[in-house]
Amino acid sequence: MKRKNRIIGFLFAAMFVVSLSVFAGEETAFVDDYKISSKVDFEPSKVYQKSWEITYGESKRPVQVFLKETKKGEEYIIRTNYFEVKYVNSEKGFGARSMRVSELVVPESLNEQVLNQDQLSRQKVITMSQIDRQEALDLIAGFLPELVNDQYKNILN
Repeated sequence: MKRKNRIIGFLFAAMFVVSLSVFAGEETAFVDDYKISSKVDFEPSKVYQKSWEITYGESKRPVQVFLKETKKGEEYIIRTNYFEVKYVNSEKGFGARSMRVSELVVPESLNEQVLNQDQLSRQKVITMSQIDRQEALDLIAGFLPELVNDQYKNILN
């Protein structure tokens, strides 16, 4: 009887530990919970032709996306109060790039702290061919959270 109680106690403890790790793993599951919307009050300029907002979860701080058309293709400038990055869409493919220091609005030191450079290099080529705008926006929304270092993920929520 004692042996049965030990086995049941052990199984209960093991299931409790497994449930804790599953619960902890779901805390960053906001990646799939986003909304993309056009900015209503945006006025096109020589630099930016179109703009959208990506909102993760119930965030009150949406990520700004600005479309810049160039001779080589399209650049999607991603801007928050804490970091900036761009995704390039051209005949060579679609992927993430660092912003030039001269283009940054956010201080360079803050931008470097927030962005994960390893992920940025991994996202340099997401697709090998040019894609349409809606697909580009969906890929940006899906891949962008991976570019943010773990200790700064809360700025997207």
